[in-house]
Amino acid sequence: MSDNPNIAARLAERAWLHPERLALLDGRSKVGFSQLAEEVDAIGGALERGGVRAGDNVLVFVPMSVHLYTTLLGCLHAGAVAVFVDAWSDRRRLDAAVHAARPRAFVGSARAQLLRLASGPIRRIPRHFIAGTRALKGGPSSAAIVDGDSAALVTFTTGSTGTPKAAVRSHAFLWAQHEVLAAHLGLQESDVDMPTLPIFVLNNLALGVPSILPAFDPRRPGDINPRRIYAQIVREGVTTSSGSPAFYERLADWCLHRRLTLPLRSIFTGGAPVLPPLARRLRDAVQGTVHVLYGSTEAEPISGITADEMVALSEIPGSEGVCAGFPVPEIELRLVRPHDELMEIGPAGWSEWDVAAGETGEVVVTGRHVLRGYLGDPGAERRNKIADGARVWHRTGDAARFDAEGRLWLMGRVRERVRRDGKVWWPLPAEVRARSIAGISHAAYLGLPDQLLEQRAVLCVEADPCEIPRLRTALQRALDGWPLDELRVLRRIPRDPRHASKTNADALRALLAG
Repeated sequence: MSDNPNIAARLAERAWLHPERLALLDGRSKVGFSQLAEEVDAIGGALERGGVRAGDNVLVFVPMSVHLYTTLLGCLHAGAVAVFVDAWSDRRRLDAAVHAARPRAFVGSARAQLLRLASGPIRRIPRHFIAGTRALKGGPSSAAIVDGDSAALVTFTTGSTGTPKAAVRSHAFLWAQHEVLAAHLGLQESDVDMPTLPIFVLNNLALGVPSILPAFDPRRPGDINPRRIYAQIVREGVTTSSGSPAFYERLADWCLHRRLTLPLRSIFTGGAPVLPPLARRLRDAVQGTVHVLYGSTEAEPISGITADEMVALSEIPGSEGVCAGFPVPEIELRLVRPHDELMEIGPAGWSEWDVAAGETGEVVVTGRHVLRGYLGDPGAERRNKIADGARVWHRTGDAARFDAEGRLWLMGRVRERVRRDGKVWWPLPAEVRARSIAGISHAAYLGLPDQLLEQRAVLCVEADPCEIPRLRTALQRALDGWPLDELRVLRRIPRDPRHASKTNADALRALLAG
């Protein structure tokens, strides 16, 4: 491998190891590895000739397709920073991305160019290009030589627990993330993968593994046509897949209803909590092994567990929370005292923050594939990062405990813990208990202000309101020993837009207050 750390150059080198192998297929078009490398060269050259310079931020708003990845890599090839905005983003989110990144160029689909009529911030971006057109093609060019620590990719957190943050990945970070994903996922060159999340496609390209992009709308990962996805898996010889729980939940339910199994060697799901009932259904619907990953935008992966292990551990009497498995060896993880304000390491070091063995604390992580900061958001860095000499730790905002063997058990979000009458109650164990009741498809346990109790414990469940009498009795039995001051039965609990699985806490609180 050459000394140039540009991720586009590294992927191009991998491409020439198997030039004729399929790289990407999106239903409308496909591209082999050598053709991919040539198109990336051409797009990089066209961007340079169009005035894009090394270090410029380029806003990319292209649906998940072959064009998306040639565009992303073309930006990196030119030495620019690809600012990637999810396809489900609305105009408010796009305008916020422009404000945060201040891009010098915009690359979008032909339809996305209409945003220039509706959005002043996008209209004011100096240069505009249409993805997949001849105007964005040129002669061959060499990948820009970059510093490994220079920015390569900017993505945005979902904002399901607050304002979206612009996460900056350097070229060195992307390669480090590829290395840990390659080790943990265990994909082989003989595999054919169906990834539903963009970051896994980059990992496949580095491994030389073909990617079959699923025929679905990434803006609605749970609203898929399972018959179409199943047929695509069989037709294209897919052996592995990775994506959000909502995608696989719909697909698994369809298969189980028809007594079919997915002919996959393995699947990897994460990005939102996977509870034991879903792990059990996925295990029964997949011929191979189901892996559940725990991670976040800032650190992916943190830990992992198989669905078989999760289900078996959940059936042990007294187990509370959801087991996320052992931390990956490439990451350093510790549990610290739950704290809603800024965290700083004082003269006493970590001793004033570390929790005792067996206690629940916030998960903080550091490592080569843990993001160190956010773009133009020092406030977010103060709230979410901890300086420790030359190292930076990331506060995940997740609460967890270790068991005696060193496995991590998730207990819910720190900010959603219920502080009632002098005690702390963690949300995830209560939600797991609620979700065990037939007819409840989603649950959220949270605290709302109360003058006498500090907070009152509120359980929101997603179910048919006509079932309230039965559900109330069943929930009181399931949550025996847990405070339950208020029960709200909703037809729909707000979810995060990226995975359609996590509770959107701010939206839920607004709904309850309305």
